[in-house]
Amino acid sequence: MKCHKGLIILLFFISFTQLFAQGVKRKFRGVYEGSIPAYEVKMGKSTFAVKSSEIKLFLDRDSLFIEIGSYRYGSDYSVEKEENRFILTSSRENSGIPEQLLLDPKSKTVIRKGLAPQPDATLNRKGKLPRR
Repeated sequence: MKCHKGLIILLFFISFTQLFAQGVKRKFRGVYEGSIPAYEVKMGKSTFAVKSSEIKLFLDRDSLFIEIGSYRYGSDYSVEKEENRFILTSSRENSGIPEQLLLDPKSKTVIRKGLAPQPDATLNRKGKLPRR
C-alpha cells in the first residue's frame, strides 16, 4: 500500500512539473522574420560600418533556431511572463551571453535584444513552422 501511495505522489509531482515546462502556446509558435538595422562599430580609432542583415527565428515548443545571414544556431529556451509579454532566454553556443527575445502575444511580434552596439531587431510572424 505504501508503494502505491509513493507511486501516485511521484506521478502527481511529474505531471505538475511538466505543466509549467511547456513553453510558449501553440498559437505563438512559428516562423518570425525581420532585419537587423545597419550600425557602426568603433574599434580603437577606427569606425566600421555594418550592413543590415536579415534574421529568421523558428520558435518551437521546446527549442528555437535563429538564422542571421549564413550563421545558424539552435538552442532550448526558458520562458518568463512579464505583464503583457513573454521573455524568452536561450543560451548561445560558445558564448556566456544569453540571447533575449521579447514576445508580444497581442501583436505576435518578437523583439530580439541586440548586443551593444548592435540595435534591437523587430521580427513579425510569417507563418507556421515547416514540417519535420
